[in-house]
Amino acid sequence: MSQDQNRGGGSPPHVAEEDVLSIDSESESLDSVFRALSDHRRRCLCHYLARNDGPMTVDELAELLAASMSEKTRAVLTTAEIEKTRTELHRMHLPKLTEAGIVEHDGDEGVVRLADSPGVTDCLQAASGVDLQ
Repeated sequence: MSQDQNRGGGSPPHVAEEDVLSIDSESESLDSVFRALSDHRRRCLCHYLARNDGPMTVDELAELLAASMSEKTRAVLTTAEIEKTRTELHRMHLPKLTEAGIVEHDGDEGVVRLADSPGVTDCLQAASGVDLQ
């Protein structure tokens, strides 16, 4: 049988019907969550939100994230380090996390909170074993 004939409907003869996985439409949403959480800075931001158990300001998150990434205490961070991190949050990290449904960002109030999603909570719990040592 040629390749063109094999591309028709049905599974190849060596794949049993019970071996074919049915992929749920929610799978695409999970792909988006995994892509967003693939960056360690975004996971770190989410860990801070989970630990705080409530909304945090973008300024607080920028300071904490800058401290974590530079391995400095908050007291010795420079204004430039915090501002650079704040800019990265606004331009890159918060949009990706919001689009994936991981966080809710209220730009008017300047606060961020974790979205109420069991799937996200499960992903963050799994990641915390590696990220938070």
